[in-house]
Amino acid sequence: MKLARLFCTILLISSCQKGIIEKEEYARLGSSARRFLTATPFQSLVIEINYMPGFEPDAATLSAFSSFLSTYLNKPEGIRIRKNAIPASGKDRLSTTDLVQMERDYRTAFTYGSTITLHVLITDAAYSDDETFATSYWNTSFALFGKTVAANTGGSGEISRQQLLATLLEHEFGHLMGLVDQGSPMQQPHKDVDNGAHCNNSKCLMYYAIETDASIAPTIPALDAACRADLKANGGK
Repeated sequence: MKLARLFCTILLISSCQKGIIEKEEYARLGSSARRFLTATPFQSLVIEINYMPGFEPDAATLSAFSSFLSTYLNKPEGIRIRKNAIPASGKDRLSTTDLVQMERDYRTAFTYGSTITLHVLITDAAYSDDETFATSYWNTSFALFGKTVAANTGGSGEISRQQLLATLLEHEFGHLMGLVDQGSPMQQPHKDVDNGAHCNNSKCLMYYAIETDASIAPTIPALDAACRADLKANGGK
């Protein structure tokens, strides 16, 4: 009788955990903006970075990203970053469908209790549109295309790989925080109507060309006043 009751309890806990995962992950981009920004209900953030051979992000890149997150997120129990090496893709180009499948294969951190999670995939291949450096595709997920980043950094007159990776990490997370007008409502009009959920200020971190043109950001751009106001109004710092 006790064993049967224990077995039923385990099933119930597993079912509840599965329900939480399905509710929080794999949802519409921007739908978790407020959950990232506020301390309620999630007081901490875990970032899982899965990278392919040759594309491990260095400590300086992750330090810059962590500092950016701490500037805008209310996470009193902290922000933690975990890195995992995963196998090579075996492809020259990857589609969004490929990214989704790789995340399902390798993601191990999921939102539970008071902790929300972010999954970042750094690939050894280009996107199907090989001029794109990075893309966000779910509410807690985005990918950086290491092959394309490498091809546009480190040469004469080009920015460093570290600089571009840090810029892309911050820009893509900006989308997950609901910028621009896709989860964090605009406090004043500043959306680039020709380029979707991006800021119309070419000096802002959320300017659209940052995802495709390394020369646009010789230094990591900051969020402009309009983007910062949107985040603060939605519960950010």
